[in-house]
Amino acid sequence: MFLHSLKTKSAGALILVLLILLSACGTSGNSSSSNTGSGNTPKGNLVVGGKLDVESQLLTKMYTLLLQKAGYKVTEKPALGNSNIVFQAISSGSIDIYPEFTATGLNKLQVPTTYDPQKDYQAVKDGFNTNYKLTWLDAAPLNDGYALCTSKETSQKLGITSISDVKAKASQLALTSPSDGVSFVDGLQKVYGLTTKSFKSTQTVDYALGFDAVKSDKAQITVCYGTDATVPQGGFVFLKDDKNGFPAFNPAPVVRNDIAQKYPDIASVLNPLAPKLTTDVSIQLQTQVAQKKSDGASVSRAVTLVATDFLKQQGLL
Repeated sequence: MFLHSLKTKSAGALILVLLILLSACGTSGNSSSSNTGSGNTPKGNLVVGGKLDVESQLLTKMYTLLLQKAGYKVTEKPALGNSNIVFQAISSGSIDIYPEFTATGLNKLQVPTTYDPQKDYQAVKDGFNTNYKLTWLDAAPLNDGYALCTSKETSQKLGITSISDVKAKASQLALTSPSDGVSFVDGLQKVYGLTTKSFKSTQTVDYALGFDAVKSDKAQITVCYGTDATVPQGGFVFLKDDKNGFPAFNPAPVVRNDIAQKYPDIASVLNPLAPKLTTDVSIQLQTQVAQKKSDGASVSRAVTLVATDFLKQQGLL
């Protein structure tokens, strides 16, 4: 929007000019902001940001589309940065909303997991409100936490389909893990009595190299991420966390308190999305993004197409 200083001798001419300017302002925008709600005047202006990974970009896009449908003008800042950068952005007021995960929130608060997803959610909801003046909306059952993976062949050969099965045979198995996963495996001690020391050997490697090690049988188990679509695509399986030993990483929209108070309907706009988002759904959506990229679409375009189709299928758009 532009500010203009106008002088005229005719009141009629002034009114005409003002009408033209208002019309121009109502249609201004850029490639990352739009308003698809009814009418020409948006309810308000919102900035939605997100993290770098495809899953977070999908969540960011869905929040944007739903808010636009509700009549908000949204500026979207997808793939803004890592967790620290995005948190700084919302803390400084540069963005108003972003998707965050419960276990990441616990880590920010330096609060240990209770191994109960609902209690962990309540802890971050209360802690973010008190410490950072941020509101957590409803969390989805989607769990983008840590998991243990093996190849389909190894699973069948050794008869392991769950972490309890791994615990019974850990001394015969080699484990690989990215550096960020080691402490979470050691955290299995409380529920399973399993740590990295329980295995025949444990090696810290880059994430992708862990799968290579299992393929070549240099390791039998590798630490993976629970919504990694490349796991089933590559012939691997997730081992069931049958006792909920890993903390849950459930995503939810996080909103600045002043924005949540100014626009209280944001909760009713975004909360219906939560129950639609499961771990299997996330894997499917990421797979669809990868397919559209292989067909020549940019990441941004692929994410937009997949998010839009999903919301329409769910009757939300």
